[in-house]
Amino acid sequence: LRDRMALCFVHTAAGYLAYEGARPVETHRPGLLAAAVLLANGPDLDFLPGILVGHPGAYHRGFTHTLAAVVAVAAAVLVVGRVRRRPARAVARAALWAGAVYASHLLLDFFTSDVKPPSGGRFLWPLSEAYYLSPVTPLREIIIDPTSRLAFVRSLLTPQTLGVWAEEVAILVGTVVAVHAARAWRGSVGALLRGVPDRA
Repeated sequence: LRDRMALCFVHTAAGYLAYEGARPVETHRPGLLAAAVLLANGPDLDFLPGILVGHPGAYHRGFTHTLAAVVAVAAAVLVVGRVRRRPARAVARAALWAGAVYASHLLLDFFTSDVKPPSGGRFLWPLSEAYYLSPVTPLREIIIDPTSRLAFVRSLLTPQTLGVWAEEVAILVGTVVAVHAARAWRGSVGALLRGVPDRA
């Protein structure tokens, strides 16, 4: 029995981009960053109950990997925001952001190779049992052994898996570097433009 998955680093890169898009300029928000990373990796938390019962893959790629879960996450944020009496517009933005960050996981899984049939994910469950996978899959999968805790850990350390680890770390580091370079460039251009005298 084998299963497949993308690793956490590419999902973390998506969460980091969502954080950078949401945070105020020149203001770091560690809590917001943590929330973005958690949401982007959220669907794979379905490994935890399986690990607890000694069968890590028992619940993987179930409800947490569906658009229904995306809606549930957004709705939960909406409810919490309303209970805490936050402004309606801010709550709606937070709910949409949380749902989008969570959905990024499904999107990246859609573009992750999956050679083990049935390939892809049942993203529209319970409305449909169909599996969906992009015809172009630039992200490599790792093959995991979900039959026991030890087998699961061993499968995360195979030569093939370590190669994927390296690729995804490179994606994450490249994403962070690119974002900081873009911010620095935008800041320098803004400073340059502010220094240009008004000719009107």
